[in-house]
Amino acid sequence: MNLLKFSLCITVLAVTGGRGVAQTYRNSLGLSVGTFQIRTLDQQASPLRYVGNVYPLYGFRYHHHSDRSQFNLRLSGGMGTMNPERFGTRTYSTKFGDGTPFSYQISSELYHVNVEADYLRRIGSGEPDRFNTWVGGSVNESLFYADEVANFPWVVHTATFSPVLQADYALGASHSLTLRVDMAVVGLITRAIWASFPKSTGDNNVVAYFKQGTHPATGSKLGNVNVQLGYTYRLSPRLSAGATYRARYLSYPDPRPIRALTSSLSLEGDVHF
Repeated sequence: MNLLKFSLCITVLAVTGGRGVAQTYRNSLGLSVGTFQIRTLDQQASPLRYVGNVYPLYGFRYHHHSDRSQFNLRLSGGMGTMNPERFGTRTYSTKFGDGTPFSYQISSELYHVNVEADYLRRIGSGEPDRFNTWVGGSVNESLFYADEVANFPWVVHTATFSPVLQADYALGASHSLTLRVDMAVVGLITRAIWASFPKSTGDNNVVAYFKQGTHPATGSKLGNVNVQLGYTYRLSPRLSAGATYRARYLSYPDPRPIRALTSSLSLEGDVHF
């Protein structure tokens, strides 16, 4: 009788333990920290090429997935500096009338915020335990603000919709790589108008800037391409860590051409539940 009870206990523990090991968590929350850089030539703002750096760049992510689909929500942002590539941060020195030396530095502060949500579906049979391909759509909103580009405030805002192609490759039980590409097909872009400053008797400067400087555009005019490469290491069923590199190219011709290349590298940690 005692042997039977012992055998039943072992069986229950084995089944329960097996279920724990096989447990698949459908959700995860993640935090990231990294660096961000923008290189841009905005001819409406300045004939000079500017370089901006944000460190640290903080991020938050929510992920939900099933066997055939996944949803991702990402938020990132930070502040840094932005200066002409040719001159960098400029320091000027002078003297007061009594001979006391005085120096001051010109360096623009840069603020960047990015929000992205996407929904993807797995296509093909693939190799579920090794290789998967996903397609879907992404909505992205990005804002740049610098307080002194050619001595004037600089604002560029985009809101876009993009088809997404993503491939996941498992290197083993705990290691995986992700390659993702998306390109905007339609969106909104906000930039300075021809006169650089909005004129309005009914709106304040910020409202007038967005009203007069926001224009809809398709992918034939608004160039917005994103590439992402990520690595993930599963520390345990509930924890994972990794790194992600992202690059984005932006171009738009009006009122004068802008071209911008941004890149970021982030270290990430996720909790699965």
